[in-house]
Parts: sequence; structure tokens; C-alpha cells
Amino acid sequence: MASGVAVADECMRVYDEIKMGHRWLYIIYRVSEDLKTIIVEEKAGHDKTYSDFVEKLKQAEAKRQCRYAVFDVRFMHNDIPQERLAFFLWSPDTATIKQKMIYTSSKQALRNKMRGIHAEIQCTEDADLTMSNILERICSKYT
Repeated sequence: MASGVAVADECMRVYDEIKMGHRWLYIIYRVSEDLKTIIVEEKAGHDKTYSDFVEKLKQAEAKRQCRYAVFDVRFMHNDIPQERLAFFLWSPDTATIKQKMIYTSSKQALRNKMRGIHAEIQCTEDADLTMSNILERICSKYT
């Protein structure tokens, strides 16, 4: 908690639901308006897609804000279906300096509580969010 931003209990409860039961496709976290707590902004079921996820991050960008997220990446490796959790720090170039500072300095408070994350991905532009980039990062652990 180097930045003084706490992690709400709901963040870890919802994270456990995606980690243990793959209940959610993704979870988006944000820092509260008073900049004191990391909270759950959205948890999306499997009726959503990766495009929906990216759109939510783009909505934050339109407000000049950052976000944290966890996405349950599903892919095939050697003809075997795989599921891996990826942690995202979405810090678009257009976000305010204050947003970037708060999110960067508070990230470890959230990440330290999350066991089982396979890849951590910091994204600053659209190219970083392409599924091919995400799969490359996830699959690099296999090679």
C-alpha cells in the first residue's frame, strides 16, 4: 500500500471467483473517486467477449483514466485447451498524470494479493491490447 490506496475486500472475493471457478470472463478494477480504495468496477460473465473488455478500457481512456483488470484468457496449446489469468494495467497515453501516478504506485497493493496470475501486461495504446499480443505474452511462458 505504498500509495496509501487500500484494496476493497470485494476485489479479492471476485478475484477468487475468476481464479477458482472461472465464473467471470473478466474483472475491471478502478480507484475510487476519493482515491483511497481500489474497487470492482465491473465483472463480466461468459456472454461477453474480449472486444467488450477492450471497449470498457477504451471508455476509461475517453475519461482520461486508467484501470486494472484480470482477463481469463482461453487458448489452445498443443491441441489442449488452456485457461490462464492475465493481469492488466491500462494506462493510456491520454490519461492524466495524476491517474498514471496513482495507478502505477497502487498496482502492487492489488497484485500482491493475487496468486495465480500467469502474465502481467501493461498497456498504453491500442496495439498493446490486441489479442495476438496477449496470446504472445501468455504463451511465452511455454517456450
